[in-house]
Amino acid sequence: MVAGATFQLSAAGGVEVDEESFSGRTAAAVAEFRAAIELEPDLNRGAAHFATCAACHGADGRGSGDGAIPAVAAQHVSVLVKQLVDFRHDRRWEERMQHFASQHSLAGPQELLDVAAYAESLERWPPLEGGFSDAVAEKRGSALYHRHCADCHGPLALGELRRMRPRLAGQHYAYLLRQLNETAAGERPGMDAEHVRLIGALSTLERAGLAHYLSRLSPNLASTQDRAR
Repeated sequence: MVAGATFQLSAAGGVEVDEESFSGRTAAAVAEFRAAIELEPDLNRGAAHFATCAACHGADGRGSGDGAIPAVAAQHVSVLVKQLVDFRHDRRWEERMQHFASQHSLAGPQELLDVAAYAESLERWPPLEGGFSDAVAEKRGSALYHRHCADCHGPLALGELRRMRPRLAGQHYAYLLRQLNETAAGERPGMDAEHVRLIGALSTLERAGLAHYLSRLSPNLASTQDRAR
C-alpha cells in the first residue's frame, strides 16, 4: 500500500502544496515537509519508530474510542507528515505529541516519512460507536458534510493524498467532535481561516451531528460487517 502511495506521489508530480495550508508556518517547517515528501519511505524503519507511537495509538494504529487518541491507521502519508511537522513547529498543541514528534524521537525528514508511511500502511475499520442512536442525527450530519466539506474531503470523506486532505471517514466520534470544537474555539492554530469560519458558524448540535456522520463512514469502502469474517 505504501509503495503504491509513494508511486502515486512521484507519478502525479508530487504533493500539491496549497500555500493556504501552510499559512503561519515558518520557512523551516515548510522546508522540512517538502524534504520529507520527496524521499522514499522505509517501512521497516517506520515500524521500529511506530513502536513508540503504539503505546498510545495502539499497535494497529486505531487509537481510542474516548476521543483522546485518534486513529492514524490508513491516514494519507502526506497528511501525517504535515501533522508531525506542525507538532514539531508549534502549529499543533498536545504535550505528548510535541514530545514524541520532536527531533529527540524523530531525527529528521526521513524518520518523519518512515513512521508516517508505516501508519498509512495499517488497515483501519470504521468504529462501531457513534454519538447518537437515531437516524436524524446522521442525516443532519450528512447534509452538513456534503454542503460544506465534500468538495475538499471527497464525497465519501476519504480525503486526498496529493492535496493533503485528511481521511475523515471512520475516525472516532469523540476525537472528531473534540477537534471540531477546538477549531470553533480557535484552539487549533494550524487550521486555516476558512475552516475556522465554517466550523465556528456551526451550532454545537450541528458539530455533533457532523462528527457522528463521519465516524460511521467506512474509511476503506468496506462494510463494518466484514469485521466478523
